[in-house]
Amino acid sequence: MDNQLMNTSAIETIDSREVAEMVDMEHKNLLSKIRKYIEILDGSKLSSHQFFVPSTYVNNQNKEQPCYLLTKKGCEMVANKLTGEKGVIFTAKYVNRFEEMEKQIKIPKTDREILLLSVKVQEETAQRVDKLEVKVNGLENTLTIDHGQQLKLQSICKSRIISLLGGKDTPAYKELSKQLFSFIWRDFKQYFNISSYRDCLITDFENAVNYLTTWTSDNNMKLKIDLVNSQTRLEI
Repeated sequence: MDNQLMNTSAIETIDSREVAEMVDMEHKNLLSKIRKYIEILDGSKLSSHQFFVPSTYVNNQNKEQPCYLLTKKGCEMVANKLTGEKGVIFTAKYVNRFEEMEKQIKIPKTDREILLLSVKVQEETAQRVDKLEVKVNGLENTLTIDHGQQLKLQSICKSRIISLLGGKDTPAYKELSKQLFSFIWRDFKQYFNISSYRDCLITDFENAVNYLTTWTSDNNMKLKIDLVNSQTRLEI
């Protein structure tokens, strides 16, 4: 791991992965201890965020994994639980690290420096919002329609078939409705490249409604519908 000190907002912190290396402990074991500390702190109505800030990182398998950013208070809490030489060495390491960070952080003094810092914070916030929007849009592109929307598509489909066959009580409806239902859903699935109308994406729902509302059969089927209905009228 690249041992890099991190800075969250204006609070100096150290990544729990680096702390685990400092105390010669597996990261998962340190996380377990930190979670117990957080449970105790929050249970006592003490703000655990002053000690441990939840965060994540991407591992070598490109998977997001949990970690914590430890403030100076958080490091002190971890150090207090260590004994002997290990506790002394860790205390010396994290104290030196925080001193390095304090030297690197320049506190804005002039109006111009304050303005520049404000702009930087706004830009970072905008970037986070953009990333969140990308994730939301990505999620929308994978969500399928719910049961109510499925029923609406079924209803529109049925109304369209009844209309094309000249009504529900026509001979054409009795003789050709099953075939026409098969055709409309076949075309629908091909158009949206799905295996079932239930797999229609939420983002495609309005388009799906318009497709079923305006769908029409080929000329051969139209002629067949007219023929079936006209033969019955002639018999009457």
